[in-house]
Amino acid sequence: MLAYHAIADLGDDPVLADYSVPPARFAEQLDELSRTGWAFVGLDAVLGALQGGRSLPPRAILLTFDDAYVDLLEAACPVLVERGIPAVVFAVAEHVGGTNVWDRGEGATTLDLLDGAGLQAAFAQGVEVGAHSSTHPSLPDVPAGRLGGELAGAADRLEAIGLPRPRAFCYPYGHWNADVARSARDAGYEVAFTIEWGVVRGDSDPFALPRVEVHAGDTPRRLRLKLALASWPRPAREGLRRLLR
Repeated sequence: MLAYHAIADLGDDPVLADYSVPPARFAEQLDELSRTGWAFVGLDAVLGALQGGRSLPPRAILLTFDDAYVDLLEAACPVLVERGIPAVVFAVAEHVGGTNVWDRGEGATTLDLLDGAGLQAAFAQGVEVGAHSSTHPSLPDVPAGRLGGELAGAADRLEAIGLPRPRAFCYPYGHWNADVARSARDAGYEVAFTIEWGVVRGDSDPFALPRVEVHAGDTPRRLRLKLALASWPRPAREGLRRLLR
């Protein structure tokens, strides 16, 4: 599972510089993954493998995008459509058509988010829409009485704008705990994603699925290395990362 954020050049941004991938580099990354034998799959294939025992192709990979910036439709979708690659985007339900207010307090650039029509257009181009909560809080810090609004409420709002009810959830900031995961299951989601580094296997917890974050400095070669390390035990992986740095 790959986790992208903005597909844009935000190299001067004090907060988002590392969480943006310029469009040309994004295309290079996908082409290198295809060239080296990775098989792009959609959410249906992943759910089938986790729930029904369906097999995935060797080196299967799912692309995900957090926050639903407008550049998903403007910059990423043309690259995906040209290559026939499916993906999933996680939208912040109460900020659809708004901006990344959760980042601006840290000094980040104001970025526009897709509105309902934009999300529907992305869906029509093979990007399934999942939920990224209602307001993008750190969910373990949310009182129990508000969790339903952040989880089930997000699905309700996205469905109300004409999208299929979300099947997948992504924890804001990757923050979660057992109570949050239980609430995601109770809200009707089938899977939930973290940003913990690793690979998804047949026995993976569907409400704690790991992803490999893609950063601005990830050349195609560096991204291949990150994917190779994702299957290593954590101590060995972290030791090699320190050595490489």
